[in-house]
Amino acid sequence: MRYLLSIALILFLTTSAAETPDGRAPVRFVPLMLDPDRPTETEVDSLRLLGVWRLTSDNHAFGGISALQVKNGQFLTLGDSGKAFRFRFDGRILESPLRARTLPGLHRRPHVAPDLDTEAMTIDPVTGQIWVGFETFNTIRRYSADFGGKLRKSAPPAIRHWPENGGSEAMVRLSDGRFIVFGEDPARADGATEAVLFSGDPVVRPRSARRFYYRVPIGFRATDAAQLPDGRVLVLNRHFSGLDGFAAALTLIDPREIVAGKAIRARMVARLAPPLTIDNMEALSIEQGKAGEVIVWIMSDDNFNPLQQTLLMKFTLDPARIR
Repeated sequence: MRYLLSIALILFLTTSAAETPDGRAPVRFVPLMLDPDRPTETEVDSLRLLGVWRLTSDNHAFGGISALQVKNGQFLTLGDSGKAFRFRFDGRILESPLRARTLPGLHRRPHVAPDLDTEAMTIDPVTGQIWVGFETFNTIRRYSADFGGKLRKSAPPAIRHWPENGGSEAMVRLSDGRFIVFGEDPARADGATEAVLFSGDPVVRPRSARRFYYRVPIGFRATDAAQLPDGRVLVLNRHFSGLDGFAAALTLIDPREIVAGKAIRARMVARLAPPLTIDNMEALSIEQGKAGEVIVWIMSDDNFNPLQQTLLMKFTLDPARIR
C-alpha cells in the first residue's frame, strides 16, 4: 500500500506540473551501453545496435512514453497523461529544447474519470493528421497536424469490449489507408490477443473492422507497431514479471496474411532481456536512412516511477534476413 501511495503521489505531482507549460526545460541524452558485459557487441538477433540513451528533463511532465514518431531527427512522443512532447536528436548533440503540450479536447468533467491514457499513435505522412488510441474507454481520436486541433472521435464497436486497461495498446496506419489496432490482454486460451483491421479511417468508418488474432510470444503483450517499407508490420512486445523484470521482443507480421477470425503468424525478429539494458519498452518508430537502411527506434515508458528509466534505442534492421 505504501508503494501504491508513493506512485499515486508521483502521478499527482506529475499531472500538476503538466498543467503549467515549460518550454525552457530541455531534454538531455545520456549515452549507455546496451550490454555492459560485452560493450563492443552490436548484434542483437536480426538487429544491429547504433546507440542507447537515457533521457531526463527538469520538466516533470516528461515521461510515461507510450508512442513515438521519428522523422529526420524530429521526435514526437506521446505520454500516458495526454501529453505530446517534441524534441530534436541527432545522436551527437546531447541536449535539446523540449516542447510539451496537452492534447486538444481532453476536458475534465466533474465526477467523470478523464480519458487521458494515450497508448497508441499513428500518422498520415501526407496530411500530417494524427490518430491517437485512448485505452481507458477504447476510443480513437483524430487530430490535425502537430495536434493543432481535435477533428473527430469514435468508439469503434469492435474494440468497445476490450478491458479499460488492456485495449487500444498499439495502432498503425498502413500505406494503403487501412488501420490495425492491437489489444493487450489475451483473448484465447493459447494466449493470442485480439486485433482489428479497419478498411479505412476508424474514426470515419468505425464499423469497417475485421477481427483477427495476434499470437504474441509467450509472456509478452503488444505495445506498438510500425510498417516497414516492404509492407510488413513490425510489432513491439513487452514482458514484465517480478522474477525476471522487463524484456522486449520484436516480431514481424504480414498484413496480406490477415484472415478474419484467424490467428496470424508472427516471425521473431529480436528479443531483448537482462543482462541487456532494458526497461518497459512501449514505443516504436521506423524510418528509412539516407542509404536506404531501415532504422528502428524504441523508447520506454517509465510509468513516472523513480525506479524506472526513459530509454531510447536505435537499431538498423535488414528485412531481407527475415522471411
